[in-house]
Amino acid sequence: MNGLQVQLRSTSPIRLEAEFDCGAGELVALVGPSGSGKTSMLRAIAGLWTPADVQGHIRVAGQAWLDTAAGVQLSPQERRAGLVFQHYALFPHMTAQANVALAAGPGWSGADVQTLLARLGLATLSQRRPSQLSGGQQQRVALARALVRVMPTASLTSASAHLPGVLLLDEPFSAVDAPTRQTLYRELAALRQKVSVPMVLVTHDLAEARRLADRVVIVDAGQSLQTGEPARVFASPRNARVAELVGIQNHFEGRFLKGEAGWGRLCWTDPSQPEAGLDLAVFDKNKIDDGTRVTWVLNGEQVDVMADGEMPSLAEPGHTRLRCQLLEVLSLGEISLCTLRSEALPSQTITLNLTSRLLRRLQVGAGGWVQLLIAPGALHIMPVRTK
Repeated sequence: MNGLQVQLRSTSPIRLEAEFDCGAGELVALVGPSGSGKTSMLRAIAGLWTPADVQGHIRVAGQAWLDTAAGVQLSPQERRAGLVFQHYALFPHMTAQANVALAAGPGWSGADVQTLLARLGLATLSQRRPSQLSGGQQQRVALARALVRVMPTASLTSASAHLPGVLLLDEPFSAVDAPTRQTLYRELAALRQKVSVPMVLVTHDLAEARRLADRVVIVDAGQSLQTGEPARVFASPRNARVAELVGIQNHFEGRFLKGEAGWGRLCWTDPSQPEAGLDLAVFDKNKIDDGTRVTWVLNGEQVDVMADGEMPSLAEPGHTRLRCQLLEVLSLGEISLCTLRSEALPSQTITLNLTSRLLRRLQVGAGGWVQLLIAPGALHIMPVRTK
């Protein structure tokens, strides 16, 4: 494999149970709350943090950087890892060019460094110190410094070469303003077309992960909980904790009941009223036994909202109609955050982001009634784990 492979286990000083990979030219985002171990994973890859009891391996392009079973542990200097810190960590007394040149490996000349700075739009700023640069310019210098650790000088002119290194980005966009962030996103996208190295991005911003990453790794308490394409992970979390971490608002309890010909029923239950329930049609993938207690999430992007009493022009099989009252409508520009209460299960509420245009068309506001048309694919079911 040309990319990065990580499999690490440790119990002290913090728990670490990480397992993920990142192909050459791929960008994988580590997503999780503060203190979840994302940065520790980056530092472990770079060789800057190695717990005494660590077990496992780190391999890049087939080369073992760490293999505890074989007794291999390369020093940070021996690893071709470029790390961009959250606050850049540039030396304040050195120029941009000197900061980059200090990290350059053997074979890099001053002209090579200047060529790389020019590629990142810093040709005229190379003799400035960090205090004379904007936040975005400092970020680009930090990126250049990381790249000279990863790139052999030949790759300055050879596009998309598979390089035996990895680029590690620790929340590099969090300290810049929105316009600069958009510019840096474009530069990162352009860089990926020229340099084919595994890139691992640490972020707590779900929108940023969805925009930039090919795959995401959901991290919590030092453990990688789920890996996959952003859209799939955010719509189909593996368990209730992942659903919470990816910010899913509509998370409920229920019971799964098998039906016929690939169909099942999700009985939406209220924990405080066991006798109450509402049936929703779902697909049966033969992964959950009949009568299993489940938690489930509703993907609001697959819910159609209609006027009260309106009949859908094309009612597809399995869609569930649900009459709801709008309890609250909070306008957020073009989007309104709406809280709805089901008529059939009034103790439960659903949160949807609806456009102001849709609300105007329906001529409805707080206190009014609408109908939800819920597709079976909008429901993602997860068995309740029992200890």
